[in-house]
Amino acid sequence: MLKEDAPAEVLRCLDLAGLNHRPVLLSTNSDIGLDGAPLRHWLIVAQDRLSIVREPETTELSLAIALTLPLPELQEFRVTAGVGSGVLQAQREGVWIDLLRFSNALHERFHKLAVKLEQLRSTGTLTIHPEEEVDHRRCPACGLRLSSVGETCPRCLPRGAILQRVWELIKPQARGAYLLTALTVVGVLAELVPPKLQQYLVDGVLAKPAGGGPAAEFMQSLLLVVLALAGSRVLLSVVAAAKGRLAVRIGATLTAELRGRLVQRLQQLAVSYYDRHQVGSLMSRVAYDSEVLHGLVHQITAGFLLQIVQLIGVGIMLLVINTKLAIFTLIPVPLVIGSSWFFWRKIYPRYYRYWDAASKQVAALSSMLGGIRVVKAFAQEPREYDRFYRASQYHRSSRLWVEESTATYSAWMQIVFSLGGLIVWYVGGRDVIGQSMTLGSLIAFLAYLAMFYAPLATLSNFTTWLTSFLTGAKRVLELLDTPIAVNEPAEPVAPGPARGAIEFDNVHFGYDPHQPVLKGISFTVRPGEMVGIVGRSGSGKTTLVNLLGRFYDADDGHVRVDGHDVREYASNDLRKRIGIVFQETYLFRGTIWDNLCYGQPAATVEQGLAAAKAARAHDFVLRSPLGYDTPLGERGAGLSGGEKQRLSLARALLFDPPILVLDEATSNIDTEAERMIQEALVQLTAGRTTIAIAHRLSTLRNADRILVFDRGHLAEEGTHEQLLSQDGIYARMVRIQTQLTREPTVDRISEEADFARQVATAVESVSHQRSTAKTSGGSGSDSESSEPCTSVAVAEEPTRKVVADHDIRWLDPATTSIDQGPMGTLRITIDGEEKEFDDGAFVLCAFPTTSLETYLSVRVWQSDDDDREIGMIRDLAEWPKSVRTIVAEHVGRRYLFRKILAFHSLQLQHGHLWFHVETDAGPERFCMRWSQSQAIEFGDNGKLIYDVEDNHYIIPDVDELAPKDAELFRRFVYW
Repeated sequence: MLKEDAPAEVLRCLDLAGLNHRPVLLSTNSDIGLDGAPLRHWLIVAQDRLSIVREPETTELSLAIALTLPLPELQEFRVTAGVGSGVLQAQREGVWIDLLRFSNALHERFHKLAVKLEQLRSTGTLTIHPEEEVDHRRCPACGLRLSSVGETCPRCLPRGAILQRVWELIKPQARGAYLLTALTVVGVLAELVPPKLQQYLVDGVLAKPAGGGPAAEFMQSLLLVVLALAGSRVLLSVVAAAKGRLAVRIGATLTAELRGRLVQRLQQLAVSYYDRHQVGSLMSRVAYDSEVLHGLVHQITAGFLLQIVQLIGVGIMLLVINTKLAIFTLIPVPLVIGSSWFFWRKIYPRYYRYWDAASKQVAALSSMLGGIRVVKAFAQEPREYDRFYRASQYHRSSRLWVEESTATYSAWMQIVFSLGGLIVWYVGGRDVIGQSMTLGSLIAFLAYLAMFYAPLATLSNFTTWLTSFLTGAKRVLELLDTPIAVNEPAEPVAPGPARGAIEFDNVHFGYDPHQPVLKGISFTVRPGEMVGIVGRSGSGKTTLVNLLGRFYDADDGHVRVDGHDVREYASNDLRKRIGIVFQETYLFRGTIWDNLCYGQPAATVEQGLAAAKAARAHDFVLRSPLGYDTPLGERGAGLSGGEKQRLSLARALLFDPPILVLDEATSNIDTEAERMIQEALVQLTAGRTTIAIAHRLSTLRNADRILVFDRGHLAEEGTHEQLLSQDGIYARMVRIQTQLTREPTVDRISEEADFARQVATAVESVSHQRSTAKTSGGSGSDSESSEPCTSVAVAEEPTRKVVADHDIRWLDPATTSIDQGPMGTLRITIDGEEKEFDDGAFVLCAFPTTSLETYLSVRVWQSDDDDREIGMIRDLAEWPKSVRTIVAEHVGRRYLFRKILAFHSLQLQHGHLWFHVETDAGPERFCMRWSQSQAIEFGDNGKLIYDVEDNHYIIPDVDELAPKDAELFRRFVYW
């Protein structure tokens, strides 16, 4: 790649020009000229000079020197990427000069070449290691460029290797497979018995010779033969039942295990893999292609293995009965073999198109349904339908070609086999008439012939299954063999105390290897420090988050956390140190509580409520009818953009990481909500390393330092005041935001006395914590210190505020009194507060479907449409009986759930399910639309049911119902 042997005429051309390039340190060639013409150019580098020799365009012309430059005059080398090609450039007197152009096929070569030229220019020495001469992204056998290093080459993967890999997948069920094979052989032997018995029945019993023995003997023989036939049928049935049950069990187990391995592999693959593949296509591989193993088990029990054993056994019996007639039966065999070979050659390539068409159809549907809001917002339903229709037509045409060819082939095979049967009838009938063959022998031969042609016909269709099997198996193995771009370390470092120190050391990275996003980024973040990152869109801010969380690995340089490269940590250990609030909030289908506790499933209710309160999500959650039990649709459907973002922030806070990353975490939040969150973040970021990426500069009001990115470079760094004084990119951004919006910006916030009064107390309470955290991080008091994070390796873990239950005001019976007010209202008095909350106080339940007596929010109205929380009751059972009665009455007015205790009947009619049930309030009848959206999961094993009137019914645990009731319910509600 870097030191090819230059042709002698190239070196001669340099000699004739008086350019001595000996010894040659680097020599390589490009495949196109600067104008894009397919013309080879040679780059020859000596100790002090670089020359480019151009090959002639025609044989009549000679080589020519396109460019020659002294190395000492060049300041820097680099490779710039274009569309389909790149250019090797050198800087001379501050101007970039194009040296060579190359197609993308040679990008890896010239990227390494630029590094070596820079090394030669700066140090005067050059070292080329053998491994640098190899392009690891190409197949070493055929040279095909692979999508990633270590990927299995699809061109070099033989079909035998596919079968070998499939056998490796089946190995765990080898015992069952052997038993299936034995049962198959037993079944074939049992099938060979009846025709032989029928021959004896016709020749030895029914065709009783004249003057034979007593009729009673023949009757006894008849009975024995019939009983033997019955026994063989019973044996066949028993074997078939055992074989079928075992095959289903093995097939289902293998398919489930394969799907599990596929999903595990999908989880292990880097995010970059999903940048290149459609989710719908991957879903198709897991859901449908994984069925290949189940189909293989079926083929073992009722397919090709059974047919081969049956062919061998029946062929032997045909030869035993009549050798001459058996030879006549083989006349159609050459036609079958030839047709099968032709069928294989013609159909096999088409199956790839068929499976690809199925994946594209699923992908088109997935894309449309995933973006259905955008489709409807822009009234593009016809366009999306046309796109799906084209994919469906592509699938239709692909399937028609395959199915029509198969149908034609099957019809041809029927003709071939029927001709074979007619030949046997003629030849065998002639022998029976000529008395050279008995009638019983002919009947038995015909029975065996049917058994012979049936598997032969099945084997002729075996090619159809084999093409489908190899196609599906190949797609599955491609996914299983996809190399993991972000690998786990062989010996991960022991996770020591989490301090939160971060260092980026000369980091280069690009999602496309030809288009770098980050170019030599270096900075440090001390433990407990809050650093803001700003810059225009596409400058690399979010890419920093991706590298810090190791969703991607840096191409060059190091990203360190607490003194260790992130590649040295086990992924789980690294990500336990980092909590990320992404710019694009993603919530799962489930309840609000499930999404809140997603990163911390073992969190207590108090911790979860406190996190929601800190992120200012607690109030809007409680205003939802079902509180934290409110079910959300796909991607959090049911919440506004700002509510999703606050819930996402609460999820990160509950995770309680030493490093908190906010990637545009307040971009969808109104100014008032943002201010409330900023008040919470003042305390929650104390002692916690925080990186806040923002376009809205108001998010960075509390940042210790601000980093300004521009086009992949760290352009500016400093405090807000320092950056304003530099009058650079940051100052320009502040001026633009100040002019275009009235929302508070960083420079105007400092003048707002009202906000200062709100946060003064909080800042004073945490200033000592932050100072202590920085001191423990070994960074001193200078916020601009560039001391690397590795220098704080012995520092203690900084003290950070963990979300605790005292963030919520818990009402206590000893200090709070609750009485019945006038007109049935609540009067609440808290010791030490002058005001009585008697103006329409009310109670909301945080988990109404779980319990109406725990985690109750006591609230009062501030206006007609707004309310605020006074405090929360942890458990009503801890309060006096009079209070319990009053509060329970008020809660009961707001929530009405019927608990289903037993079922009397369930009937499905016209898409509706009619219930006759016993509830905690007595027997009831209601109707539910038979839809998954009307009976959703509740708890671990319960169901929340909505009837057509939108009334609510609860089954806390389906397994706690009577067995017959549980079976009846699951018969209709099985999702």
